[in-house]
Amino acid sequence: MNIFGIGMLEILIILIVALIILGPAKTVHMAKNAGRMMGEVRRAFTDLSRAVEEEEREINREVGRNEGPNRAGETPPEEHR
Repeated sequence: MNIFGIGMLEILIILIVALIILGPAKTVHMAKNAGRMMGEVRRAFTDLSRAVEEEEREINREVGRNEGPNRAGETPPEEHR
């Protein structure tokens, strides 16, 4: 498992060094705060993803309503990729 390009062994070493430098109480407190922050970031990302998907659906609905059958002699616009 790789998190931000750091393997599990490196994460374990970082945690051990933090435990030695900060002590057990501060390490636990920092881990709780980091967990809360990660949860908040995950929720914010999920909310943003849902908002973008909803906007995309709304735009597709509006485009579908505005597109009618082509009039005689009209050619459809080229797709840009």
